[in-house]
Amino acid sequence: RLTPILKNRHERVQESVIDLVGRIADRGHEHVNPREWMRICFELLEMLKAHKKGIRRATVNTFGYIAKAIGPQDVIHTLLNNLRVQERQNRVCTTVSIGIIAETCGSYTVLPALMNEYRFPELNVQNGILKSLSFLFEYISEMGKDYIYAVTPLLIDALIDRDLVHRQIACNCIKHMALGCFGLSREDALLHLLNYVWPNIFETSPHMIKACIECVESLQIALGPTPILYYTLQGLFHPARKVRNIYWKIYNNLYIGSQDALTPAYPLHKEEPYNIPEVTYFI
Repeated sequence: RLTPILKNRHERVQESVIDLVGRIADRGHEHVNPREWMRICFELLEMLKAHKKGIRRATVNTFGYIAKAIGPQDVIHTLLNNLRVQERQNRVCTTVSIGIIAETCGSYTVLPALMNEYRFPELNVQNGILKSLSFLFEYISEMGKDYIYAVTPLLIDALIDRDLVHRQIACNCIKHMALGCFGLSREDALLHLLNYVWPNIFETSPHMIKACIECVESLQIALGPTPILYYTLQGLFHPARKVRNIYWKIYNNLYIGSQDALTPAYPLHKEEPYNIPEVTYFI
């Protein structure tokens, strides 16, 4: 009986009704038929087009409650189909919904469907899947350590794609993975991913540079500063100014973030003026 009210033009009415539907899904879902919940899901997809952010937020949270009530499979299928639409706002809200469902129902229920859908050869769908993975790893944090090895091939495929946005979102995803898995012995996979992230530091798009720098800084926390230092030393004195600029930018961030931890990583000098036995012994 509430679903016709969703079509009400008044924004506060819409938001309140969506909140109420979410509460019912959370606390009294057994009183409603699962097929009715699926019908409500299709109605809620229209609400993702709303201008008011509060309505979109309420809708996204309600998807999580409904998925918890009737199981995530049908809801995920509906949302994955919604990634094929043109409006960006609609797709972004859909990816956030998928992330919330992964958080409430367990990532293992959502990941197989996401990875299978990534094979669909359309730009919007693949970008949506990568964004969903980014939100998923952001929400589940350290629980993501169990899924790193599973998604590494998918992220590698995204990082070697010609499309800039693919690589940008993959960098964001790796950033959340690295921060979540700090100290949980997943350094081998993260170092492997760093090898694919590193060539992207030379991109010219501001969004891509930001994503790439943030990704390298997160990997600096997860892997320690030593590997990142050894990656930067090779380009600090490169003949080309543009190469030097980005390498010095990364080195400066590294120095600000981990100055003390870099001491053991500096190369030793054998020449007389610089060779201080006490420092060598300490290092």
